Order: sequence, then C-alpha cells, then structure tokens
Amino acid sequence: MENNSNNNPLTEIRLKLLILGDSAVGKTSMLLKYTDNFFPESHLATIGIEFKTKEIKFNDYLVHLKIWDTAGQERFRAITKSYFRGSNGVIFMYNITKKETFKNVKDWIKDSENNNFGFEKILVGNKIDLEQIREVELKDVEEWAGQKNINVLEISAKNGTNVEKCFNELIRLILENKSKQEILEKFGMNSQKEENTLNKGNNNFKDKKKKCC
Repeated sequence: MENNSNNNPLTEIRLKLLILGDSAVGKTSMLLKYTDNFFPESHLATIGIEFKTKEIKFNDYLVHLKIWDTAGQERFRAITKSYFRGSNGVIFMYNITKKETFKNVKDWIKDSENNNFGFEKILVGNKIDLEQIREVELKDVEEWAGQKNINVLEISAKNGTNVEKCFNELIRLILENKSKQEILEKFGMNSQKEENTLNKGNNNFKDKKKKCC
C-alpha cells in the first residue's frame, strides 16, 4: 500500500479485479488472506463466480476494490470469460507445485489476448511455502512472461508472503501513466454501473463445505 503524500482528501475510485486459474491453485485462499487475513485450512470450492470487497489507500486515492474469485473447472470457463469484460485487472494464478497449472494458465492468458479485453494482468505463482515439492521454476515462468511483457510474482497464500504486494502491483499497473482526469473518467465512483446480477456475496466464502481451493 502506498501512502497519501499530503493532507488533501483522498479521491475515491472503484476497480474490478478478477482472479483466474485452475482449481486448487489457491485463488480463494489468496483472496481471503488479502481481505480478511484468514487462511482456510480446509480448502473451499468456488462454485461459479463470487466476490469480496476491500478498501485501501493508494497514493492519493481511496480505492474500492471488488475482487472476483472464479471457479477453475472447465465447465465454468464460458461464464468466467464473460467476466473478462469490464475487469480492470486480472491475476492469472498457477500452483508452483503443479506443472500442469502453469501450462493451463498460459492458455487462459492467450484466450484473453485473442479477445483483446484490454485489462492489465499479472502472473502469480502460489504455494512457495511448499518449495520442497516445486515443479515450476521461476526462471522458466519469467522467460515466457517476459516475451509477453507480463509481470511475475510468487506468493504464499498460507503465510501471506507477497499477497498484498500482488494486489498493489496490479493496481499500480492499472493507474500508471494516466492523468488524474483520466483516472476519474474511467474509475471514478460515478463512471461505472454496478452489476445488476450478483448472485453471490461476500459471506458465501465461509459457508462452503466442498473441498478444493
């Protein structure tokens, strides 16, 4: 988080973020760690699309975040793609202990590029607390992502390493190289219409019983 550099009131803006990746890579766990400082020991299955909210101070802005958590199962892929539209930033996540999840997240990224949705993106490898069973080397990820000019970060949703940094980096990418007027026009509180078909709310995360992520 970056501090307000003066005593002027913060300008309020709203950003919509999306977390995308295979099942069990830790999308829900990372989101809960970030919003509630809570790590679910028994992992939670995300059914369809759900969201959490958080407010943070970032530079001269009070940022209202709506962060969408998505199911990674193939049968939910079509609905997940529909949420690319209107997203300001996407966290593409893989599990460093499962090589297949990195292969699959590359396909998600290629899909988003082919559709030219226009959001900012970062590539995040989760579960660095399980370094002893790593299957995906950071240098290989950085080599691939470097060709696409995508920033890479490794995190641990379990112990919180780099979780806040991950969201701050995505917010920075969204806001950088824009004037204050451009930011207000695009992200100001009156510039976006709220989604009118929200079937899932913040409290649904802790009510789940199914095992997954």
